[in-house]
Formats: sequence, C-alpha cells, structure tokens
Amino acid sequence: MKNLIYTALFSSLALFSSCKDEEIPATMAMDITMEHVLDGQTLELNGKSFTLPSGEDFTPKKFKYFISNVVLTNTQTGEMYEEIDSYHLISEDGNKSIDLGMIPSANYNQLTFSIGVDEVANGKTDQTGDLDPNSDMAWNWNTGYKFLVLEGEFTNSTTTERQGLIMHIGTNPNFQTITQPLTGVRAGKATSLILTAELDELFKDPNTLQLSDLESTTIMFGEMAAKVAENYSEGFITVK
Repeated sequence: MKNLIYTALFSSLALFSSCKDEEIPATMAMDITMEHVLDGQTLELNGKSFTLPSGEDFTPKKFKYFISNVVLTNTQTGEMYEEIDSYHLISEDGNKSIDLGMIPSANYNQLTFSIGVDEVANGKTDQTGDLDPNSDMAWNWNTGYKFLVLEGEFTNSTTTERQGLIMHIGTNPNFQTITQPLTGVRAGKATSLILTAELDELFKDPNTLQLSDLESTTIMFGEMAAKVAENYSEGFITVK
C-alpha cells in the first residue's frame, strides 16, 4: 500500500515539475543580422570586382541603407510586436545587425520592415542616433534622407573606360515595405534571424539597368530612382 502511495505521489510531483518546465517566458530575445551578396559572392568594398546582371564589371565602394518599422506577427493568432523608434542604418563597412532586445513571446511567422525612412521621420531635422542629420545619409541641401546608397566604378561596355556610379535613392515615393515569412521562431526561445540583401536585384526584376546605356550614372531622383526603388521592393532582401 505504501508503495502505491509513494508511486502516486512521485507521479504527481513529476507531472507538476513537467508543467513548470513547459511554462513559456513572457519575453524572448531577438536579433537580426544582415548579409550582403553580389554576383553570388559575399560583398567586398574597394578592390574586388563583381559582375552585374548586365554583364558589366563593377567595383563597389560604398553600400548603405535604412531598415525601419520592424514588425513581427503571428498571422494565426494576431499577436504582433512593433519596434518603437525603429530606424536602423545598415552599412557594409559598419553596422550590419539589429538588436530588438527582449520582445513579447510568440510563435512569430512573419516579418515586415521597410527600406528607407517613413514620411514623418523623413521630414524632421532634430533627430539623433542612426537618424542624425549630420550623417552622410541626410541630404546636405534639403530635408530628408537617402534611403539607399550604392557607389562604385564600372567598365563601360561601349567605351571600355571606367566610370563612376552614384546611386542615392530617397524621397517619400521610394519608401518601400517588405513582408517575409518566418519559420522556426518559437515563443520564449532566443532567436537570431539572418537576412540576405542581394545587390543584383537592384539592377533587375522588374527593371533591367544597363549602366553603359544610361544618360547619367548619377541616379538620385526621377524615373531611374523610381525604377531602382521598385527593384528593391521585392526580392532584394529575403530571410535566409
């Protein structure tokens, strides 16, 4: 009889302990790392040459962009986390990570973010941190920010001469929002996401850019800037 009582008591304690072990913490750590790829290779600045989708030889010298308005969602339950003051300057030769810190626990299956700076923040000049207007991502002649910067040199396929490329994309119409599916994110578990930015996509899909054929290889405003923005709106940054 005693053995039966001890067995029942042990089973109850084990069940209680198991339930405690399965308790999900209220918060979880989350961070994002950006990887940059061009021509199927890890991006390098100032030296290495890459082949653009057009077949042109290109040596990148600067690559920066803003990731903003980060949102995590569980599309089945409606649970959502929106980062406050969500502006992150990503640079190939600088910061390539986003630390979201401790966020509410959930099985998030969707990530939404934007490339650029939203209209409200884009109209202010008294900001700090990554939005400090003294950085080289702020226009020096007008209010607002460059959303994406790519600079380098390419070989003109017609003249065979080396030419410079200056791609400074900004202005509110070129602010683009991207949504990506997530897998493997579990409530209460620390998670590190890896996102890949494929620079090839800036030059194709849906708009093909043949640099040698452009009237100007300084792309800042107008139709060409809009085409680049349309290119980075889909396929440019994906979850690895």
